Amino acid sequence: MFRYFFGIFSFLALFLCFSCNTDRRVEGAKEAVEKMKSLQIKRVTPLQVATIVDDWGGRIVKQSQQLLSSALVKSTETQALCRLEKLPKIDSLEKLYAVEIRLLGAKDMQDQSLSEKEREVLDAYLYNAEKKLPQGSNIQKLGDSVLIYNAAVASDDVICEQCFGADATKLAVWHVKFRKNEVIRKVNAKSLLKKQK
Repeated sequence: MFRYFFGIFSFLALFLCFSCNTDRRVEGAKEAVEKMKSLQIKRVTPLQVATIVDDWGGRIVKQSQQLLSSALVKSTETQALCRLEKLPKIDSLEKLYAVEIRLLGAKDMQDQSLSEKEREVLDAYLYNAEKKLPQGSNIQKLGDSVLIYNAAVASDDVICEQCFGADATKLAVWHVKFRKNEVIRKVNAKSLLKKQK
């Protein structure tokens, strides 16, 4: 009889232990699944990485531009916003894609934190802006581990007007820095298979 009650008591105790904190377990399970997906062995070609960076870069720039334009219209804190400060949703984008997002202008040609290649690209955008030539997006490879997605903002856009209107040439360029290993880690293996077909 004692053994019977002890068995029931043990079963109830185990049941209670496992049924408590279901939210934490579900959250932990989701994190574990994400971690496992990121650790899957993937064969990613340089062309696939460039295609992914082009796709993600376009999405990031589109969302960042909408967020900044909207904030500039509503706020008077122009300088902070143009430095992409006080924009938590842009911080969230950086975390989501594991990137660094900057908004560059003509004065950034002197920024020594940018590589020579990055400054050359900015100089090309500046030349096109001065000559009123069309501006496209591009991807620059820095070494084996970094890719930069660049996209110019239209000169009549509120971002150019409010952030770089005082410059001789109104130039605003989105600069999104990707690390190749993060791109590979974050990409879904199934989407890679689709891109190969």
